[in-house]
Amino acid sequence: MQLPYLLIIFEAPTCKKPQFFIPVGSVRYLKKLKMYPIQTWKKFAVLLLLFAGIFSCKKQSKEDTPAPPPNETSSVYESILTSNHFSFCGSALTSNLKIKDGTDIGTVTVGNDAVYLYLTYNLSGNWYMGDAHSYAGQESLIPRNLDGNPIPAQFPGKQHLNFCDLRQEFTFRVALSSLTKDNNAQCPTNERYYIAMRIDVKQIGNATDCLGGIDQPAWGAPFLINPGSTADWATAFYYCKQDCTIPTVSWCAYSQGYWFSNPNQPWCQNVKFGNLEINKHDGDSLWPARNNWIKKAFFQTSALQLSMNCVNNGNAIPPAIVSDYNRIGTFLSTLTFTDMQNQTYPVGTDTTGVRAATSNVGRWICNNHCAANADSTACSGF
Repeated sequence: MQLPYLLIIFEAPTCKKPQFFIPVGSVRYLKKLKMYPIQTWKKFAVLLLLFAGIFSCKKQSKEDTPAPPPNETSSVYESILTSNHFSFCGSALTSNLKIKDGTDIGTVTVGNDAVYLYLTYNLSGNWYMGDAHSYAGQESLIPRNLDGNPIPAQFPGKQHLNFCDLRQEFTFRVALSSLTKDNNAQCPTNERYYIAMRIDVKQIGNATDCLGGIDQPAWGAPFLINPGSTADWATAFYYCKQDCTIPTVSWCAYSQGYWFSNPNQPWCQNVKFGNLEINKHDGDSLWPARNNWIKKAFFQTSALQLSMNCVNNGNAIPPAIVSDYNRIGTFLSTLTFTDMQNQTYPVGTDTTGVRAATSNVGRWICNNHCAANADSTACSGF
């Protein structure tokens, strides 16, 4: 056999695609010399070399491929699965947790201490938790699609929860130093977070049927993230970072019904918002609000103002609710008594923001109502 062709057959294996052949001319030549076919042991040797080369390439390829870097923490949001009672600076903000048809199925609570922001879900009744997603930061940075709707799967806070665990409380904890924020003069600290809290929920009547039924999303209210969307819905709210250097002052409030529905309940002063000033007689004449959202805004904010001056010795309204109080107060200062009666207001008014702030005030009064006197309407009208 000619030497070049022997080299082709028996050369050391490489990672290139092997081409084993004997040219036609060589076959004729081998026949002529009566050396064809190749002896069996030589065929076996060729096969051994071939398999050795293949396995050598596979091993080399595997070893040369760099190992993937260790997984980095995908989120600075820490999941707290156990029930806890956290100590917050100032006052926490609690909002309703709603499903699409508007039904309240629980609450979400946001608060901070000197180091962390806490985002807590609480479900009521026979509603239980599935996957949770949360966002806290600048309003402009919340993940959205091209239509302006939020993308919960891209929220930095995410936790898979099993419906069959029958969980009704869950908290994300995130370092304040890792969050973006908006500057807002209505917050005493000038720091405001845009909060979106979503969770999958399911009604489970029997624990053995936890895999059945249909789950659906619930969001922490009160205002829509993308009001113009008809195909999707999601809600968010604002939270003012609380100042941990200010000592917490004991502060409570009586409700709108306490101040307005009882003619025998005295006021220590008139209610005033800018140029709008209302005495008790005129205030009582506006009661009840029914479907007049401007009256609701007036009653809730007036309840805070009267509680501040008549119950809390003029101590400032707590930071947790003061931004909502100021927002409504600014709106009311543009109105007249007749506007409140007729539910009229200036063109261009941010009615969505005012309505949301009104709900926040009512909810805050419910959670911080005074107990010295009976107040049957403390948790109604919001």
